[in-house]
Amino acid sequence: MNCPDPAPAALELDRVAWGSGILHPVSLTLNPGRVLGVLGANGAGKSTLLRLIYRFNQPQSGRVLVDGADIHRLPARRVAQRVAAVLQEQPTDFALSVAEIVALGRAPHRRSFAGPSAHDAHLVDHALDRLGLHDFADRPFGTLSGGERQRVMVGRALAQQPGLIVLDEPTNHLDIRHQLEVLRLVRGLGATVVASLHDLNLVQGFADDLLVLAGGKALAFGPVAEVLTPDLVARAFGVRAMPRGHSRFDFSLFDDMQQETHA
Repeated sequence: MNCPDPAPAALELDRVAWGSGILHPVSLTLNPGRVLGVLGANGAGKSTLLRLIYRFNQPQSGRVLVDGADIHRLPARRVAQRVAAVLQEQPTDFALSVAEIVALGRAPHRRSFAGPSAHDAHLVDHALDRLGLHDFADRPFGTLSGGERQRVMVGRALAQQPGLIVLDEPTNHLDIRHQLEVLRLVRGLGATVVASLHDLNLVQGFADDLLVLAGGKALAFGPVAEVLTPDLVARAFGVRAMPRGHSRFDFSLFDDMQQETHA
């Protein structure tokens, strides 16, 4: 039996804001199936924005619309059927196996007190297969490496069958091989994706669109090729970005450049 991917969701942020100066009103529309990278220095408001999108926090003003519906006016269970989150830090003391963690993704789709169905079991098996996790299925989650744990959490998100996947620094603390692996896996799931990332060079090969934040304010939003310019990088990160070949940048501090000029 095939497991068709669910329809990717449409996302609209309508002047969402949170906290006193932490996140100023942000508005954007992300079409179904697009991958949005959220960039900014530490403290720019990336994680705050993502928490509003996956319904961990409620906006103090504005609306988060998924498929045209305000998610903060919907039951949590209904939102969880369409929105999944993969976070940067995962607890290592889960007394659960890999397969059991992935099976948690089916919880929003089950009726109260109902056990897993044959359909649930099939979707979990499909997620394990697609993420290459069958060899780890019976392993305790806490015994896995960081990269393996992230694969498991992406597998749980896949079993959840969301239309929108939100990732908060999913490659943090991973080596370059596992960074590329996680991003490739997420990109191939077919869902609409919103991901905060630090590495500007990684984001160019992963995202379709970029939202750049600084000081809780949106500096730019649009296709990667139009948004990610040396001037924008300087404003957002306080570094000089020099293009190097296809989709690559070299970076230096402004002070370093000034020292070289005066040397």
